Amino acid sequence: MQKKLFSAFLIVAVLLSAMAVTVPVGASSFLRGDLDGDGALTPLDALDLVKYLAGATDWVELDLADVDGDGAVLATDSLELKLHLAGAIDITEKYPVPDTNVGTITISGVNIGKYTILAADPDNANIEFAASELQKYVKEACGRTLPITEGTSSAPYQIVLCADDGSRDLGDDGFSISVSDGTLTIMGGAVRGVMYGVYELLEEYVGYRFLGYNDKVLYTAQTVDLPDGLRDEQVPAVRYRCITIDPYKNDYTYASVIKRKLSGCSDQPSMLRPEYGYGIQRLFLNAHSLDYFIPDAEVPCLSQEASYETCLSNMKKLLDERIAAGGVVGKDITEISCSYSAEGRFCVCAECSATYQAEGSQAGVLVPFVNRIDEALRQEYPGIRVITNAYGDVRIPPKDAVLNEEVVLLYCWNGCANHPIGSGECQEGGNSLGYSNTKEEAYYLGWTEHCSQTYIWYYPTNIYYLLCPQPNLANLYNDFVWFMEHKAVGFYVVGTAGSSFEALDAYLLSELMWDGGMVEEEYILRMKEYLQAYYGPGWSYIYTYIQMLTQAGDEMGCVLNDYEYPFDIYSKTYFAAHFATMQDLFAQALAACEADWQRENVRRLSAHMLFLGYSATYEDQYKNGTQEQRDAYAAGYRAWYDLVNELDIRVTYTQTGLDKAFSLAVSPMQFVYGIDGQR
Repeated sequence: MQKKLFSAFLIVAVLLSAMAVTVPVGASSFLRGDLDGDGALTPLDALDLVKYLAGATDWVELDLADVDGDGAVLATDSLELKLHLAGAIDITEKYPVPDTNVGTITISGVNIGKYTILAADPDNANIEFAASELQKYVKEACGRTLPITEGTSSAPYQIVLCADDGSRDLGDDGFSISVSDGTLTIMGGAVRGVMYGVYELLEEYVGYRFLGYNDKVLYTAQTVDLPDGLRDEQVPAVRYRCITIDPYKNDYTYASVIKRKLSGCSDQPSMLRPEYGYGIQRLFLNAHSLDYFIPDAEVPCLSQEASYETCLSNMKKLLDERIAAGGVVGKDITEISCSYSAEGRFCVCAECSATYQAEGSQAGVLVPFVNRIDEALRQEYPGIRVITNAYGDVRIPPKDAVLNEEVVLLYCWNGCANHPIGSGECQEGGNSLGYSNTKEEAYYLGWTEHCSQTYIWYYPTNIYYLLCPQPNLANLYNDFVWFMEHKAVGFYVVGTAGSSFEALDAYLLSELMWDGGMVEEEYILRMKEYLQAYYGPGWSYIYTYIQMLTQAGDEMGCVLNDYEYPFDIYSKTYFAAHFATMQDLFAQALAACEADWQRENVRRLSAHMLFLGYSATYEDQYKNGTQEQRDAYAAGYRAWYDLVNELDIRVTYTQTGLDKAFSLAVSPMQFVYGIDGQR
């Protein structure tokens, strides 16, 4: 609870006081050459430095003794200090301390500059990486350089990074942050927990926010103290946390996966490094795996013994190849998929058909097959986990068949994006394709009676029409809490990165997947904090616009987010009536910006709003408008076209920018997507 109170307090303080995120407070916590830390440069400091260089003492604060700031304590530092004392130079002018956002960080009242980072297990690459990250960000925050030692240390003040000694139930990812008798200890699950503990310390106690791809904020503070008795222990709400919304790049993995405490790497292979803790990787695809493991059958017959033997043999072959290449089961080899094709092709032989009829679902044919595979693989490869998909028709649960306890059901959710799951708000019959949360909830809850654990395959973004974000930012909180209350132990979040709220989706979902106990008020605060960090002082105008998007969506019915047309998702009438107000909100947000990067973020975000607005008003303002209205519309439409190309904004799954010549002959909707906007 201590962490929650701190976090909520910090966010509220940030929003109320509009703290600057780039203006430093000035580092007053140390003076180069002041070895005894009394705030003045005296001959006693020069004597202490000579003793250290002569080996008479074995410990010194690096940043105090490193007079010239080159990262090493040498005889030249002693000479510079003597020259200062003689009046020949002024150290404070010649070697000034860089300004920082945090004045002083203390542990039990002791300046953190006195501390040494102890990586207790030098053979654990993740702990070594965590130590280097802590060193880097403490240096950035307050200017103090903490030495790193391995194994053991006699340093008087220590920050100990160590794996769970068995006294905690931290799993692979959990951690404990504690301060006792002046020692700060971050104990974590041996796989990734210490790394996550370091990031939590930096975020919730020092003031960092790792918001997403290459985005980092450090709030200003005069002092940060980690008091004796502090205790913060966390274990993530779910085991498998995978988000594939942003570009799949190595630096993306570092910035948006590792720092956001995501553990799944199905689409981030660069995470499979020991310093990152490997991540949970699924061998082969989530769907289609039986097509791969039983390659000669046009439609695999799961009733035939030959199909089982072929599938098992090919799975073992793949596992053996990975192991021979240096892979280790339980580290970079963790899960394997045993799933039907996503196309919904099923065997219709007499035996499969009879099982299908008896079970009322194709899952009835699949489950016994998967169970046999699971039992065989776990016997030969302890630590491997079998995943099977509930995709398409397999979403219908079987009547009697039950998955083994160790098997995970990956349920591909095909419900409504416009209404909260479990709310009862979906209309009778669902959307135009027959999808609704009511039907989907029944399928999923039925499955929870036939399995012990589930992962959720979830689509929060509009995959195909990227100039139309989903009106679901408020619903995401409700949906993920509902899943976690109903056996979900993992999420596979799939989306396409555009220029609207996709990165915000990814940030909020990563927070929810870690902290399943987050209250909705904190979820909203984190959304607002993100908006302030991205869009500057005018963030509240963007938040008002988000509320308008929700209203525009509420006027429509059920929505299947990755297939609907834009004006099936949003009310065209609402957008037409409120377009001028939306433009004014963005104009005010832009006028409030204090930096060029904030202005670019606001302009980039406006592209989808302008697209939907000009599409909604094309008939009224251009085709049937007065000459004055037509001229204003043409100028605005052209400005939008130029904006998309200037910022290379992604408009479809494969296209950024607009390669066609500008034309007023059709609406923006027709121009970009070749549709009227509604099915």
